[in-house]
Amino acid sequence: MKNLTISDEEKIALVNYLTGHFTSTDSAALKEWLEKNENNKILFDQFVSIWQTNSFKNISSQIQLEEAWNELNSRLKKNKNPLNISWIELIRIAAVFVIALFIGALGYYLLSKNSSSTSGNQYVEYISPLGSRSFVQLSDGSKVWLNSGSTLKYHRSYGINNRELLLSGEAFFEVEKNKNLPFIVKTSEINITALGTKFDVKAYSEEQTIETTLIEGSVSLESTTVNLNQNVVLKPNEKAVFTKKNQSIELISQQQNKNKQTATAITKPKLEIIESIEPEPIISWKDKRWIISNEKLGDLAVKLERRYDVNFIFDNDLLKDYSFGGTLEDESLEQVMKAIQFSSPIKYIIDDKTVYVMADGKKMEKFKNLLMK
Repeated sequence: MKNLTISDEEKIALVNYLTGHFTSTDSAALKEWLEKNENNKILFDQFVSIWQTNSFKNISSQIQLEEAWNELNSRLKKNKNPLNISWIELIRIAAVFVIALFIGALGYYLLSKNSSSTSGNQYVEYISPLGSRSFVQLSDGSKVWLNSGSTLKYHRSYGINNRELLLSGEAFFEVEKNKNLPFIVKTSEINITALGTKFDVKAYSEEQTIETTLIEGSVSLESTTVNLNQNVVLKPNEKAVFTKKNQSIELISQQQNKNKQTATAITKPKLEIIESIEPEPIISWKDKRWIISNEKLGDLAVKLERRYDVNFIFDNDLLKDYSFGGTLEDESLEQVMKAIQFSSPIKYIIDDKTVYVMADGKKMEKFKNLLMK
């Protein structure tokens, strides 16, 4: 530490990296410092670990950015020798910055994070468990909202050499511009590249599609498994739906001897672009007001399972084809089910973490014409 040499510019770049105000200028300065010697790389990893361990312990609804910068600049001016400011002081000054956790429709949402090592490279991993949603501000200032049951992973050097993230689940991104470092979201079969934009990616491993919805700016899509034969670029209010490979459907035919035969059809991966979509129902999961637009109960149940960490059981699959629409705000699971029951011919029982959905015979006749074929 005594032999450590670091300029004011490099110190500020490090603080900006830790506090989520990283710029392309900071990126160049920090990269140059890291490449000077191996000790700098070791120290960098240590400081990132300290920051990740402590930065989420204190939560505030306001980021005292100006106060932190004034204190930092004052100390830098008072000390002509850049080594006079100790690293402990630097981290303490940086600690004035706090990261606010996202408070959404269900109140306080848990943000779980872990560090892991893959092939000697250090990664940061954020996990938003079932029943919760989370907010992450990255070192370059980009913002990420994670939906329930989602995982976001990136290298600790994010923002220095690249801006690549691995996503499993669903996330909404507000990307800070950096022409030198494209922002890339990698899923199991699709990579989405952006420079500065707002978009949603839904890529749950258990689902057969990967959906990308663009709100602002532009993004390009590339498949890692098949050749799309074109450069796919989305425009605002467009959604790309990529159907994964090796899906199978069961075809059952009835023979004269009444023996059932089963055949399997394999569908090829495909990409469909849907234009002029209404984005609010797609991205409102992250907001206080959750908008549901004419959605089948079967599909809605999957979302409710993740949102409330429960399991749905339908006594009749035909019930899954009824549709529900509305705006939910801070509702409990019980309140949501009452709203669905009011507009659909169903009854329900909530038993701990299981929701049983049954047909309501008295209302079935009234609603049978609403059944979506």
